Amino acid sequence: MKAFATGKAVATSHTSLQQSSKIQCVKKCFEEGRKGACNVAGYNKATKVCYLSTDREDEVVDVADELSGVFFVPQPTQGKISK
Repeated sequence: MKAFATGKAVATSHTSLQQSSKIQCVKKCFEEGRKGACNVAGYNKATKVCYLSTDREDEVVDVADELSGVFFVPQPTQGKISK
């Protein structure tokens, strides 16, 4: 997982979680990502709101608010690892 990128926000979100921590936000995105429902988690430090999104890294937008940021959450691959 990449570090928290400040000054960024998701372009679209399908779920918002109120009063969450950054760790809870990333964990929820990782869990939802297993179902194909989250690639990136947006988070606002001031409001403690987490935004789950299926946006790709190139769809994340710049914002003037340094309290907002995103986590890019890698998702596990499906199937077995070949030798």
